[in-house]
Amino acid sequence: MKQYQLIKLNRTLTKWVISLHQEGYTDDFLTVNKQSIQCVQSGEKFDLCDLRVKLIDCGYDLLTHTYQYIHTIDTQIGYRGLLITNGILPLNN
Repeated sequence: MKQYQLIKLNRTLTKWVISLHQEGYTDDFLTVNKQSIQCVQSGEKFDLCDLRVKLIDCGYDLLTHTYQYIHTIDTQIGYRGLLITNGILPLNN
């Protein structure tokens, strides 16, 4: 039963990632601190206040026992990507 739950959670996350990649959100982002994130592909760091951040969905991760939140990130210089983290970033439209 536990294996089925893990597969179901991973499938949901995977579907979101595939769908958002098809919409052009192909870069990956990591949190640096509470005020900035970094693009994995380019290494560039961005202040959160300079980004367009949207919360897409969340799910409970049975491996870490935390909720994982999927965000889309749009930068002013054209990077578009995803950030999956265990907290909600400050959001804007």
